[in-house]
Parts: sequence; structure tokens; C-alpha cells
Amino acid sequence: MRNPLPIIFNNWLWKLVALGLAIIIFASVRRTISYRQTLTLTVEAETVEGDQALTGFEPGVVTVTFRGSESAIRKLALAGSEGPHLRVKLRKAPNDTSTMQVKLSRSDVECESGLRVVSIEPNIVEASFDTSETRSIDVAEPIVNGMPDNVSALVEIEPKSVEITGSRMLLDELEAAQTQLATALLDVSGRSEGFSTVLKVLPPDNRGGWTLKPDTVQAKVRFVREDIEKTFKKVPVRLFQSAKNLHYASETETVEVKVQGARRDLLAIDPTSVFVLV
Repeated sequence: MRNPLPIIFNNWLWKLVALGLAIIIFASVRRTISYRQTLTLTVEAETVEGDQALTGFEPGVVTVTFRGSESAIRKLALAGSEGPHLRVKLRKAPNDTSTMQVKLSRSDVECESGLRVVSIEPNIVEASFDTSETRSIDVAEPIVNGMPDNVSALVEIEPKSVEITGSRMLLDELEAAQTQLATALLDVSGRSEGFSTVLKVLPPDNRGGWTLKPDTVQAKVRFVREDIEKTFKKVPVRLFQSAKNLHYASETETVEVKVQGARRDLLAIDPTSVFVLV
């Protein structure tokens, strides 16, 4: 058997160059067939520490261009999918000024794997600050998703208000509008018995800089059957003839019937199939 090593190492330099060219061509082809998508994202921020609170950014939105595979780009357009976020990591507000310029970087964009940030325009925004204050704001009743048929959900939350720290100016706006803080959706899909769960309290907006204490509430859910009353008009009367030689006759041919019961069951009844048997 011939030794293959001389064949492998013969003209090894040219073979190495060919391998390098193949890698470059492969990378160029992958770059060519990648897809792009541009989205408008709101500039958000993490909690800012210090005596001042963040009031917002100017501009408040920027355009971000992504590159990725066809499936990754297609997922960006799916309704209801969790989209990318642009969150600036401001650790501490300046004490001697009410504004500061912030440079946005690709690492500020949170997105799914398979996507790369190509550009952010504009990549410099101005952050505004105001005196920080803490106030108490009520939490709204959770929005219920996946409600079972024939029942309604009674929800009790605890605590009913939370402490929110943020810009004094923005807190004044919230109080003037009598704003209540929303929670995450309360999903009761597949439930038929009462239960308890923990829901996250959401900040009033995405301008950032808000601190909520506590940032969750305990929700107790109780189900109550939803009954209705339905009236069937002109229901035919039928007589049960028990004796062979006797024939009974009704004085009225139709009657009006009122029935109470579960909404779904009553609405499913075909009025033409209803009759009274005497």
C-alpha cells in the first residue's frame, strides 16, 4: 500500500492557499444570501441610581437594521412574537446637569440568536433627568386571558398599590391622569377551580428609570358560573296519551317557556326542538 503522506504534503503551500480562498468565498456567499430588516425601536433604559430620575430620550425612537438568516428575519415580522429591545445601561444619573448625551451601541440591542445588528440611526441620543421622588400608585385589576365558558373570574390582588420611584414631573402627570399600573396578563386557560399566582407589575411606560417596590402582586382567582335566562316563545304543547280508548286535547297549542341555566348550554338549544309534554 502506497504511503499517502507524500501526496498530501506535495504542493502543500498551494493547497493551503486554495483552502483559504475557499473559506473566503464561502463567507462571501453566506454574506450575500443573508437578509436584512429595519425596525423602529423605542430607546429604553435600565434603572438609574442617584438623586435624579430619567425622564426620557431625545429622539425617543431610532431605526435599527438587522441581518440574519431568512427564518430569523421572517420571525421579526410575526405578530405576537417577542421583538428586539434597545435598553441603555445607565448606571448613575449626573448630579450637575439635567441632560447628557448617550452613545448607543450594538450591545444595547437585545435580540434573538441568529440576528446581528448592522446599524443604529441615530446612534447618539440625549437623556433628560429630573428630581427623583417616590409615590404610591394603585395597581389595576389584571386583564384575564383564556376565560372558560359559562363562568366569570373574580380576581383579588395584594397589595393593591405599590411604591414607584421616578421623575417628579412624570409622577405628577401620572397622578393628574389618575393612572393605575397594569400587570402581566392573567392566563386562566384550562382552569376550572380557583387558584393563586404571582403577576409582575408593569411600569407606566417604556421611558425607563422606573423602580417599583414591590414589582409583583399576589392574585387570587375565583370562578363564578355565569347563568342567564332565556325565553322560548310559541313552544308547542304535546299531550301524553296514557289510555288506549281516551284522547286528550289541550286548550292551548303553544306556550311561552322561560329557562335559567348556563349561558353556553342555553344558547346552544335550537328553539325548533323545544316542546312541552303534558
